[in-house]
Amino acid sequence: MSHMTSPLVLASTLALSLIGAGSLLAAAGGYEFQPNFITPPAGSETIGNGHGEIQVDSAGNIYVSVEGQEAGGMHVYSPDGKFLKHLRLPHTLHGFSIRKSSEGEFIFAAVLSEGKVIKANLNGEILLEIPKTSFPAEIANPVAITLKDGTVLTGKLPMDEGSAVSFTLSDGSTKKVEKADIAQKASFTLKSGQKVDGINPTITDSSITLTVGGKTNTFQKSDIGLKDGKPAITESRAETRGSLKLTSADQAPNGDIYVVDGYGTSWIFIFDSKGNFKKQFGGPAQPFGLANCHKIHVDNRFSPARIFLCDRGNKRIMHASLEGELLGVIATGLRNPSSASFYEDHVVIAEIAGRVSVWDKEGKLVTELGTNDTPGQTNTPGVPPADWRDNIVTSPHGVTFDTKGNILETEWNKWGRVLKWTRK
Repeated sequence: MSHMTSPLVLASTLALSLIGAGSLLAAAGGYEFQPNFITPPAGSETIGNGHGEIQVDSAGNIYVSVEGQEAGGMHVYSPDGKFLKHLRLPHTLHGFSIRKSSEGEFIFAAVLSEGKVIKANLNGEILLEIPKTSFPAEIANPVAITLKDGTVLTGKLPMDEGSAVSFTLSDGSTKKVEKADIAQKASFTLKSGQKVDGINPTITDSSITLTVGGKTNTFQKSDIGLKDGKPAITESRAETRGSLKLTSADQAPNGDIYVVDGYGTSWIFIFDSKGNFKKQFGGPAQPFGLANCHKIHVDNRFSPARIFLCDRGNKRIMHASLEGELLGVIATGLRNPSSASFYEDHVVIAEIAGRVSVWDKEGKLVTELGTNDTPGQTNTPGVPPADWRDNIVTSPHGVTFDTKGNILETEWNKWGRVLKWTRK
């Protein structure tokens, strides 16, 4: 893909090139599945809850993030899959990368539950932390409040003050709202499937009346979907507070650190090597129009390097410049791309809806691996070991090439699973 290629033209060309090609490309292979590659820690049958990433350092050692383990949030394995040690990193460490520079080799990771980014050495010692307060407050701490008269107030940095809520407006001034003036919100789904959200509800034995879009509407309880035999109506104060839901981090050759709010607004943030905020780009607005941009990666196959975006909600992969300019859509119609890794001219992609795929530098599909078309076995963490099949994925969530071009994939799975395909 050249710098000036139109995203629409490129996506259309790729879509045409892939029609009818899937089975032939899969047969072309180039990789051989290696069963039972990972040996879990002593006393464990599996590696444990996996919902993160897998990476390889320059020595070939393998790093896998795990959740809920007292010994730490990351396992380290030898190149042949033998367990070496835990790293005492945060338990909700999600997407991470390993980068080597003249200063050493380091882990750059997004910590999902804490809304922060860390830089650590390969022994797990945290050297730099980018806390939530370093991100733009309108994204890290937004608030939207609806008053009883329907007025919507938006701002950032909300603070509870007993009977009131105060927050900062866009002009920098402070607004204080009495909680008694905030509207009550009601939400429910009709049996027809229509979702209803409104304010100022009045509920009787047979109906609910509320304001929806500035108009008063009455709904019969008999038309509302049930839960435990009763109309499923949810009530709450009409106040919404957002938060960062960071899902991956990587470092560019110039030392800048790139982070994505992949479970939140899909904004991508750039920090310098010291953790100072520089700018943001992407998000749900055009020209990017991102939705659940789950992982981002620095793509060093190009000069200058580019940012590779796994735009999972839109089932596509994209390129942006290091400055945050959209360069183009690489391909569409993927199975919810969640992560990527690069080796020579190729990129491998973990697709959480049941596939691992390999693409060339021009954005053409080379082969697909582990494809799973069994209903209920993809995009879920609940497939038990008894239902695992060799050479068939469930929910690919992280992926990496090792130092020899072999492919390692980790899955979103409560028991934890790593698969390997050896390069022929």
